[in-house]
Amino acid sequence: MEFLIRREGRELGPYSEPEVRSRLIAGTIALSDLVLREGAIEWVALASLKEFASSYRELPLPPPVVAPPKKADPPAVRPPLAPRNLGSYTTATLQPDERPLHQTTIHWMALSGSVLGAALSLIVIVPIAMFASWRDIYSVWLLLLIPAGILLSAAVTVKTSELVITDRRVLIKVGFIQRRTFEMFISKIESVAVFQSMMGRLFNYGTVEIRGTGGSSESFSTIAAPLPFRDAIQLVQSMSEKR
Repeated sequence: MEFLIRREGRELGPYSEPEVRSRLIAGTIALSDLVLREGAIEWVALASLKEFASSYRELPLPPPVVAPPKKADPPAVRPPLAPRNLGSYTTATLQPDERPLHQTTIHWMALSGSVLGAALSLIVIVPIAMFASWRDIYSVWLLLLIPAGILLSAAVTVKTSELVITDRRVLIKVGFIQRRTFEMFISKIESVAVFQSMMGRLFNYGTVEIRGTGGSSESFSTIAAPLPFRDAIQLVQSMSEKR
């Protein structure tokens, strides 16, 4: 049996049933086109004929193109610290285009020795001052300035210490009147070691030892949050190697 196709005002064919199927698949005709079956007198939609509507299937669409998974981006260096959060030493030594990225402090546990020393001095001074007061010698109470000075000196040392990591260097300043400073470029650091006792792990402090490529090393004790400090150095090192 043959079929005559009317598409966009033009008559195509006649085609056999297999030819109609192949043209449907190729897209040269559509199910919405009109068809005149051999022996029929009326044009009908091609989709109304059972042999084509039931057996014809559109070609499946190609599977969507899936982009390959992106490689994980390297860890981004954290945003720079605000200048107002930096100490005077760091602010004075920063280069114009140098970015401070991480900062920590001396842990309050560094005050424990000074607190103990002040307490022992009070144990000695208070009885002496009380005995002197019985003899109307009140000036002995001025000895209380000794434990106060011990505590104040330790507190100022902890408060004014600066430990900063920039995108280029490690900057450390410990002390106020007697200062200890340390600076090393990130590229010159060979390794960073962290030592923590049981108390250090409990209260999150420890000793950080920075070893340079020339074999020299510097150690700083009672550093608050020493592990993030070490991790920040290693992060800057890895980013510097990928530039």
